[in-house]
Amino acid sequence: NYQNKNNINVDELTKKYGKDKSWAVRLTYNNRFAGVAIQQLPGEGNRMHQHPNASECWVILKGKWKWTIEGQGDMEVTKGSVVNVPAKTFHQIKCIGDEPGIRFAVTAPDVEHVYK
Repeated sequence: NYQNKNNINVDELTKKYGKDKSWAVRLTYNNRFAGVAIQQLPGEGNRMHQHPNASECWVILKGKWKWTIEGQGDMEVTKGSVVNVPAKTFHQIKCIGDEPGIRFAVTAPDVEHVYK
């Protein structure tokens, strides 16, 4: 269990959960925010959605990603990028390129998802 440990190494997560498969691990959870490390393979992502009551941000830890953000179009990001999306803004995320990608998502705990 990695939730709320003082120090979590992404390479350790990859070793435990697999470098060539998709996984999601909750790393941070409290009454104000929650954080999940998500690895996806090239071509994988999520459906267009928004969070009616919370903004969301991601830190890109590995790989290349495409974000589609309502009103802003598409953008590509890589390791070291931080992406912010305000509440009530539809967005979709897809891992692109030739290697798995890892992102650390931070938003409200138990955030509501509304799909388009």
